[in-house]
Amino acid sequence: MITSEILNPLLLSAFTKEITWLEAASRFSLDEIIDTFYYTRERTEENLIPLTDAQVAYSSPAHSLWSISESVTHLIHTQGFYHNKLLDISTSQLPHIVEAARGFGEGAKQNVSANDLHVGLAAATERIHAIIEQTRNLHDPEKTEVNSAFGVCNYKTWVLLMLAHEVDHLRQMVAMRRLARTDA
Repeated sequence: MITSEILNPLLLSAFTKEITWLEAASRFSLDEIIDTFYYTRERTEENLIPLTDAQVAYSSPAHSLWSISESVTHLIHTQGFYHNKLLDISTSQLPHIVEAARGFGEGAKQNVSANDLHVGLAAATERIHAIIEQTRNLHDPEKTEVNSAFGVCNYKTWVLLMLAHEVDHLRQMVAMRRLARTDA
């Protein structure tokens, strides 16, 4: 697993275009990136417990962060995009997700109950684990595609991007969780 002390600067370097996402992905093994994604998703799921409906719906007027409801529903919705990317770049014949995000911020919903967020995220986690496990050994590491936002990407790059997205929204959730407990 990649520690946050190492991962965070790496992701920042890729976000700021100091290095490419492909180069960032090359610095670790696929197994390390996948293990770190799994660990991070567990932290995302843990952050929902034991929040109330009011806490997950809370939106701070003083901060530009999404509510926890918006962050989680967005993660669930955008996971379809990564699901499809992993299938596209592997040799898998598994079915694609019909409704997958096509733009930034898609799928964020306000005022979804804490229980519905927990159930939805658990189901999404099960789906993405299945796709990762069914494709991680069915890809050509040399196969790449060019993405207008992220540049040249291979299978490992898409997993790293999914991890980076998860880390970004987990940070938002942690911050909003603190605000919801102190401001609400």
